[in-house]
Amino acid sequence: MKKLFAWPKEIYIFWIVEFILGVELIGPLLLVFFQGWGGLNQTQTQSLQSWFTLCIFLLEIPTGVYGDVKGKKKSVLIGYAFTALGTFVYTLVPNIWIFALSEFIFALGIAFISGSEEAWMYDISKKYHLEDSFREITVTARTLNMIGMILAAGISIWASRIFSVQQLFRLGVIPNIIAIILLGLFVQGTNGFKKESLKPNYKDTMVEAFRILKNSLNLRKLVIYTGILASTSYFVIWLYQKALIVLSVPEDMLGVYRIALLVAEIALIKIAEKLFKKMSPQKVLTLIAVIVGLGFILGGVLHSIVGVFFVLVFAGGLGLQVSSLMSKEINMEISCEQRATVLSFVSMARRLMLTVFNPVVGLLVDTKGVFIAFTVLGVISLLAIFFKPKVISK
Repeated sequence: MKKLFAWPKEIYIFWIVEFILGVELIGPLLLVFFQGWGGLNQTQTQSLQSWFTLCIFLLEIPTGVYGDVKGKKKSVLIGYAFTALGTFVYTLVPNIWIFALSEFIFALGIAFISGSEEAWMYDISKKYHLEDSFREITVTARTLNMIGMILAAGISIWASRIFSVQQLFRLGVIPNIIAIILLGLFVQGTNGFKKESLKPNYKDTMVEAFRILKNSLNLRKLVIYTGILASTSYFVIWLYQKALIVLSVPEDMLGVYRIALLVAEIALIKIAEKLFKKMSPQKVLTLIAVIVGLGFILGGVLHSIVGVFFVLVFAGGLGLQVSSLMSKEINMEISCEQRATVLSFVSMARRLMLTVFNPVVGLLVDTKGVFIAFTVLGVISLLAIFFKPKVISK
């Protein structure tokens, strides 16, 4: 670990932005917002999320190419502007069609950010010869983001008694505006096209990015492995509140469980980071998949508060951090000029999985119950073991 004040200024700005973006108050009350204020059932809620991920799936490549050709910084700033707009539109009226419009605006924003922000951060790291420290940089960013979420979860326990869930959601506009200001003013843009004689071209950039993905077996396996675990653990966020409500936990206590999830994420991402230094990557990847899978299965079998804690700590605490933990290995397989586009391909694969999983899991919850859904997600998580790369350099 480098000394606290030994990092370049740009890295600190990225970290501050991640912390600020974490301070959004709606997280502990997502189910209350969608099903209480919005009037949706679980199938409608997950179908809405499927629409969201389908939109991102369709937008990932054009926005990723835009980031590589026009500039990653410009792409990211546009993305945060759209996410701020989407947040505001979502709170206008509780109507599923307004929600669908908002999800499209959100998707556009996330697509502009996805790939480009990570590529931008990696380019900055490479500029300062910090590629070997990139896992530490991304882990720190995620940790600060989760500390922000813990702060927000604590505030929301108090704020939910004063403000409506609609007002709490609308406050999410503020972190996005602050992110635009900080990144726009204090972090320089990077351009992968180093040679002035080389004119950026959308088609050539996309074709070369696809070639990189096609020719790298390691990259393809990493995409599938992280995609499976990122997709299954994603449902922790949407289902743990449902499970707690089934178990008669009061709504104003949901923030406490949100804090438990975030503390678990912070602890386990640090433990996993250390394991990568002490064990072979293949063993760590197997261990991660087993822990995530068993966390879900135990939650489904126990059908209790203790079971929900297994889901939060192991399936959520570790599974939700897989993409950050593997960011270094994925970026090492990609050349600078096509980084945002290839990362958009990677993200697109994950979104495709979620597009399929969302309505299926929602229907499963509504027909068979949330605890059966946990068990099914656990079995799917274990399948990731079969897709880990055979050779990964440390």
